[in-house]
Amino acid sequence: MKETRLDDTFWSRFAKNNWERKPLMLRNIKSDLLELDESEIFKLIVKAADRSRREKNLLGFKFFVGGIRSSDVETLFVLPRKSDKSFLGYNERMERMYQDYCLVCDELLQVNREKQSLLTQFTRDLYRHVGFSNRFAEMGLYLGNYRKTPFGVHRDLCGVFSFPVVGTKKFRAWSPEYVAKNPALEQSFRYSKHNAESLVLEGEVGDMMYWPSASWHIAESNGSFSATWSLGVWVDRPTSELVSETLVTLLTDKMDERISASTISVSDKSERAGPDGEVRSVPDVFDAAIATLKQLTREDLHSAFRATWLKRLSGSGLKTLAKSDAPFAMNKTLKLREVNAPILWTLLSDSKNKRFKFSYAFGDSGLNSSTSRELLKLIKSLNAGATVEAAKVLNGKNKLVNSKSLKLLGDAGAFQ
Repeated sequence: MKETRLDDTFWSRFAKNNWERKPLMLRNIKSDLLELDESEIFKLIVKAADRSRREKNLLGFKFFVGGIRSSDVETLFVLPRKSDKSFLGYNERMERMYQDYCLVCDELLQVNREKQSLLTQFTRDLYRHVGFSNRFAEMGLYLGNYRKTPFGVHRDLCGVFSFPVVGTKKFRAWSPEYVAKNPALEQSFRYSKHNAESLVLEGEVGDMMYWPSASWHIAESNGSFSATWSLGVWVDRPTSELVSETLVTLLTDKMDERISASTISVSDKSERAGPDGEVRSVPDVFDAAIATLKQLTREDLHSAFRATWLKRLSGSGLKTLAKSDAPFAMNKTLKLREVNAPILWTLLSDSKNKRFKFSYAFGDSGLNSSTSRELLKLIKSLNAGATVEAAKVLNGKNKLVNSKSLKLLGDAGAFQ
């Protein structure tokens, strides 16, 4: 069977014809993502289950029996174990207890740092053609012998790419226009009279299915076991929110404590309207905000928005990035874990103090700032592929803050 390569030609065509427009069924894809096969995904879910049991926290797991969600205690009890050896072994154990079950894991990627680059390369190719998600993308897993999705016909606020790793996966999808005319379809399990208006996607191992965020859909099966992982790209956050968030952060940094107060102090002049009802003035804090906005320089604004963009880029658009099981231990030498995953940084303008300052981030370390030129020089060397001596930034007046910075980056997975 002919392979479909997920190259630039494919993504260009996908962006034009399918993204947020209509579903797509692809047979026999050619992609590095296929390294996330049955064996790898089983290792992932066992590792996630082990962490859940150890921390007594579901960490994104949900378990349904006969369409009803189980308690946290039962969910922890039924999670996969290494002794199951495979998905089929796990299913054999589950079918001794349940005739219809579904296990969901919404945060699967958080436990596999080694395979993370496969997903970031996929999202990088996707975003280059359709735009960067303002919220995030997340990796999930759905497995079991359930005959229908436990929550009925539904839609997500994300575009979904689905990859079967065991068995056959079948989805039935309806357009938002059709469901708007037939609202009884929402959360329904009885929809046979609407089947003629649906689109069926049925994939096997090596295939990829996609449907837009507006598509209403449900998974179906004849009771056979299947396991499918997916990437959901959330598209429910407008760019205006990012712009507003950036400006609020900037104002908070530039203004006094009044901007963070939960109430607004008012004076006689701002509290009262004129005789004719006209409001002629505003509280002092609003006047202060106006004055602060007027004083912002082009450099102030550029720095703030660069910092916002840096934070978005550092996580590769993913909701959760994997971390090492063990805390980072400082070595004498440091080297980036992956050449194509640099530590991102940007220079910041400080129009008030005229001081050197930059922000940096890696993965989900968050946005951090430093005034250490030695640290920036070390980051540049690491990004160039060099192995550097940690001692170069662990001496002198910035020793403590630089040590904390390297620990932060190390815990986020930046170094080998």
